[in-house]
This record gives sequence, structure tokens and C-alpha cells, in this order.
Amino acid sequence: MVQALSFTNASTELSRRLRQLRADHWPHETITQKTLANALGVGVPSISMWESHTAPKIPTLTRLDDYATFFATKRSLTAGLLDLDELTENERTKRDKLARELYRLHEAATGVSAPSENPVLPSFWQFPDGAPILIVCGELLPEDRTRFASAADYNYMQLSAYADIDSMVELFGHIRTLNPTSDVRFELAPRLTSDDLQSHLVVLGGVGLNTASRFLPKQAHFPVRQSDDADGGRFELTEDPERRFYATFDNDVLVEDVGLFARTPNPANVSRTLTMCNGIFTRGVYGAVRCLTDAVVGFKNYEHLASRFGNAKNFGLLMRVQVFDHATPSPDLTNPATVLYEWPPH
Repeated sequence: MVQALSFTNASTELSRRLRQLRADHWPHETITQKTLANALGVGVPSISMWESHTAPKIPTLTRLDDYATFFATKRSLTAGLLDLDELTENERTKRDKLARELYRLHEAATGVSAPSENPVLPSFWQFPDGAPILIVCGELLPEDRTRFASAADYNYMQLSAYADIDSMVELFGHIRTLNPTSDVRFELAPRLTSDDLQSHLVVLGGVGLNTASRFLPKQAHFPVRQSDDADGGRFELTEDPERRFYATFDNDVLVEDVGLFARTPNPANVSRTLTMCNGIFTRGVYGAVRCLTDAVVGFKNYEHLASRFGNAKNFGLLMRVQVFDHATPSPDLTNPATVLYEWPPH
């Protein structure tokens, strides 16, 4: 009972602090619940419940990060919620300090430890501008499809033609959860429209099955490229083609794949992003996805990326992806042995 009372008091303290931020953080500005709700991409009832005197609802850590970013700069009042790379160094310092304070209040109210004393970003897969997000998938070769991939079959299933379906399902659910107000879709690369190319693009799969994996990295000037040849394919450096990275086999059994993870401005719309999750085989693709969606290592991996690349808009790496029969452990990017190559240089 003492613990329950403590949690209740902590919840009230968190709601009081959120209410204080909105009402008093900038004394000469009037910030209504509607104004704040619009900026954070939530409904007014959510703000009201988070600020409730009597029965407060505890917001997620992601929402608390949004609070910290909003109240780090007065520019939020006209520009809305900014990306972290749009904050000045002084604003970033204020943002991180406030985020740590809100994290501590959240931990006291829930008993759940925050993932970091110095949070860097709410999530790599959050796109706060609210723009459309499109996952671009490869298409299985006709000879590799089941009969259900044919619209003529009574049991037609459209997804039967999709390559890397494990990776697509994993990433689609993750992105939808983190971007509830955005239009999040998936589509086969051959079906892309001109409007589709203006979205935040997330390209899944290698050059053998995904045509987008062939031309988009060239347009974005990636320092690595993928070749699809008789031995199963490889990655190589564009400026040093003799430096190559292959999957590893033991008696014809795949034991280690190579994954590519990269982000850069979308060449078709530089205000949006292009993210590549690629591999020589499906396991490499899955490892590239899971390195930042995994509940155990995902946040640690993102903190590592932020420490390595800071606010770079164009970065990426090649990683080892271990394979154990049906299991594909999520790569731990903090392990130096996992990372094969990265750009820009640290």
C-alpha cells in the first residue's frame, strides 16, 4: 500500500509538471491544450488526461521526449515540433535536461527504469513531420511464388508475392505504432508512383528482388553497392571495389549474412528521408531491421549510432548478421566485431 501511494503521488507530480510547462514555461505566451495537442500530434483529451489533477494518465516516454523538444525552444510556437537536428546546441542542451527530468518523474510514477539517463531521440523510426511513410518491398520471382500469389486463385493472397515478408511485417507494425497520425503503407517496388517517391521511403531487400535497391542508392551516392552474381552476391565499396563483404557458409549452410543499414535524404524530396535495410540474403535484411526495432538492443543501438554519427543526415553501415538455424539474433552494434564498415568515418 505504501508503494501504491508513492506511485500515485509520483503520477500527480508528473501531471503537475506537464501542466506547469504548458501554463508557465513561457509566462508571456498562452499555450492552450489544443495548441500543444496539435504540435505533438495527439488529441486534446490526451493532453487533458496527462495534466489531470485527480486521475492523471501517464504518457509514454516518447511523448515525454516530444514535450522536452517542444519546450526547448520558442520556435516551437510557430514552427511546431522541430527535428532534433534543427535545434541549436543551446536548445539541445535544454531539451536533454528537461527530458532527463521528465524521465525521472516517469520512472517514479511507473517503477519502470528509463532506457537512458541521456536520451538522444524518442525513436529512430519516428517521423515527426507527419509526412507519408512508404515501405518499398521486393517482389518474388514467378518461380518462387505459391499459387496463392495469382489473382486467379480462389485463395489469392497479395502478400504471397512479397519478398522479405518477415522484415516487412516487423517494420510496418513498429512504424505504425510510432507514427499514429501518419499515412504508413507498403508497396512493391514495380508499383511505385511519382507521388510515392515523395514520401519517407524505407527500402527492404537486395538488388536481386527489389528494383528500388538498385537505383536509389546510386542516386543517393552511397559509398557501398551490392552486386548480385552466381555466388549469391556481395557488398563492395564504390571507391575500392576490391574491398568486398560476403556471407559465410559452413558446409553450404548459411551461418552469417551481411546487412546494410543506411539513411540519407530522399533524392526525390530532400525534406524526406530514404532508409535502406538490405542484405545479401533475407537474414541480412531482417538483421538490419531488427537492430533498431528489437526491444532489448534497439535503444542501445540507436544511442550508439547517435554517438558515432551525431546529427549526420547521411550515414550507414555494413554489419554481421548471425544465423542459427531458424533464428536470427538482432545485431548488437556496440560490439566492434559486428560492424564491418561505416560511413562517414568516425
